[in-house]
Amino acid sequence: MIQGYAQGSAAGDFSLPDAVSGKTVSLADYKGQKAVVLVFTSNYCPYSRLYEERLNQLVNQYKGRGVAFVFINANDPQQNKEESDESMKSKVEEWGTGVPFLSDRKQTVAKKYGASKTPEVFVLAPRGGGFQVFYSGAIDDNPQVAQDVSQPYLKQALDQLLAGKSALHQQKRPVGCAIKLQ
Repeated sequence: MIQGYAQGSAAGDFSLPDAVSGKTVSLADYKGQKAVVLVFTSNYCPYSRLYEERLNQLVNQYKGRGVAFVFINANDPQQNKEESDESMKSKVEEWGTGVPFLSDRKQTVAKKYGASKTPEVFVLAPRGGGFQVFYSGAIDDNPQVAQDVSQPYLKQALDQLLAGKSALHQQKRPVGCAIKLQ
């Protein structure tokens, strides 16, 4: 298990290439946002695929409310060609959300944040010119059946943050495929 940022701790800045635009995206680019959601995900992982529609719904639900979503793929395309930048670009075009899909091939950001699964989220709140971790972990309590979700952890965290309240849950264990760390 890798150690990452704990809830309430400062989240370090990073810069990664966007597989869609080819431009470098930094966490600092989102300073004006009320929240940033980092989603460590995969093109191949069945759990990540199960969450695609739910994530797209959340992106659309929080659009215009000061919440930025950033997808990050830290898996090695040499281990699975479905994790290539070309596949990432196709995936974003399929979703139609316009969310950046960053390529963390050296796994520096995944290791820094302590991400170990796909999907796994980190909700970041603005603090003192940077960001701090508000919530991390699972998206909800039912990866396989969206209709049976009783605890939408990510949605709850965003609603609490936007309302100026403390997180209901600081962290929930993510369920999904392991990020194959180098």
